[in-house]
Amino acid sequence: MSELLQLDYLSLRAYLYERERNRTAALRLQELEHVWHCSRKNAKRKLHKLVSEHYCTYTPGRGRGNQSEICFVTDFYDDLLDSIQHSLQHQDMEQLLHVLQLPFPRQWIGDLQKPIQEQLGLRPATADKDVLHAITTYPVTNLDPAFVSITYDSMLASLIGDTLLRFDADQNELVPHLAIGWEVDEQRHTWTIYLRKQVWFHHHRALTSRDVKFSMERLMHLACPNRWLVQDIASIDCPSPLMVRIVLQRSNPLFGRYLASTPMIILPENSATADRLFIGTGPYRIVSSQQNRIVLHAFDPYFRERAYIDEIHCWQMPPERAHLIQYDIPSTGTVQFNSANDRTAELGYRFAIFNAKHSPIMRDRMLRLALIELLDMEAMWKELDRTELFPASHFFPWKSTLIRKSLARAKSWLTDSSYNGEKLRLYMLDVPEAWEEAAWIQQRALCIGIYIELHPYSFDDVHNPTNDQDMDIILSGEVSSLDPHLSVLAAFRSEALAFRRYLSVEQLEWIESQLFLFQHENTEDREKRIDCIVQYLVDEACIGFMHHPQHEHPIHPMLQHIQYDSFAFADLYKLWTPQVEK
Repeated sequence: MSELLQLDYLSLRAYLYERERNRTAALRLQELEHVWHCSRKNAKRKLHKLVSEHYCTYTPGRGRGNQSEICFVTDFYDDLLDSIQHSLQHQDMEQLLHVLQLPFPRQWIGDLQKPIQEQLGLRPATADKDVLHAITTYPVTNLDPAFVSITYDSMLASLIGDTLLRFDADQNELVPHLAIGWEVDEQRHTWTIYLRKQVWFHHHRALTSRDVKFSMERLMHLACPNRWLVQDIASIDCPSPLMVRIVLQRSNPLFGRYLASTPMIILPENSATADRLFIGTGPYRIVSSQQNRIVLHAFDPYFRERAYIDEIHCWQMPPERAHLIQYDIPSTGTVQFNSANDRTAELGYRFAIFNAKHSPIMRDRMLRLALIELLDMEAMWKELDRTELFPASHFFPWKSTLIRKSLARAKSWLTDSSYNGEKLRLYMLDVPEAWEEAAWIQQRALCIGIYIELHPYSFDDVHNPTNDQDMDIILSGEVSSLDPHLSVLAAFRSEALAFRRYLSVEQLEWIESQLFLFQHENTEDREKRIDCIVQYLVDEACIGFMHHPQHEHPIHPMLQHIQYDSFAFADLYKLWTPQVEK
């Protein structure tokens, strides 16, 4: 059977499984158009092919309105397992992912997991090549560094490209990267950057100062959400191929941290595009970018230590199927597989934000206070049967405490508001966890007479403000980079992120006045300024803090030195595995 015909067959089996009795099911011919997304004519042709190859028999319904009958030769479970094993043996990941996304019974997942775990993950493709198949639930929305706003995009972009400087979170200081050194004048107006020699782009041209100038000016000219990083630049000069002089319009002591941020990745001069196949200098070069698959190859001439893993294949799967596959290597007989769950806290927080910019009803502070009182994380966790609650009351997990919520207080705030039974539109990311939380909030709101309707949005909507006018409440999240202070600036200044899109003009003006002071303060005073901004958001009921996400990573003992970045992704550049004796 061809792969396409096999997928058609399995799609039909999955569709009919609940009504199947003794391998036989009733159906109407027009249903096949829906199952196979094709015309009536093509559906008949596909069905005839399955019958002719003896996968089933088909008895048309006799008389108007009578259903037809299809009888299968083998059990669906056996067919599904055979298909998975065939895909694994032939390393046909695309076919495997198609099969795993079929709506087969959930109780089969445990049985199907074992053959997948034994074959996928980190494994030698050849005797001298290590290949990692990494599964993610996140789609790639935009890999162009100028537009990076999603954490998964940022992680991938950082593997493909490099910045002039890096921020060392352990030492709380900037360190050289593409730059070998830099100088700043006393007024913090002029930054002189000295580039490393023999740094190569993936198309094998050496890095020069003109590439730096091009990359920064490109960020200035594009209508992108990260333009704020270069808005203080007055001029960029290239006195020599390995020297860049950047003059700022006003002093900005944090500008060096800007140079270390993902949107400041350096691209080759005159790059036509920097999205899915952008050229960088990073440890991995991108060789393929499709809707559900990104392929990266280690870049041998990388100016730092070469990446250990030779190839990385990142596959996107729906969240309900993604846990079938872990970071793993096949059993070798010398190392027994006994996966350990490595739990890491994301340096981020989830929150509800109220669209005071576009929604007139959300300008009512009393209504916002009532909605915030509904966000009882203890009650949500208990009723949703969740464990390991990490409640949020601040941007940073180490400053958060549990704030007790009360339905009685919520009713009191609501009584003082102008709310009069209007339906509020709550938007949440179209993933199971967000749907679950939104539905819980919807029912909680109903207890005090607030009516909420739910609307999903996708990752792509981060770059699309089309629906902003229609949103009242948005469930959102922020994730910090390894530089939390820069991340606070980015959260409020990026045009793609929630604060800039939904806070009122007056709220943003006050916050911006604080951020201007923040840029010129020392570390201790910046921390106090952040606390001040958090308190303002709470007092003005701008947002309702919810929780700090935690991630559980099942890992194999042979995956050495797994480190996680602030986004809770494994640091794929530092990942390695020892060679096992044959």
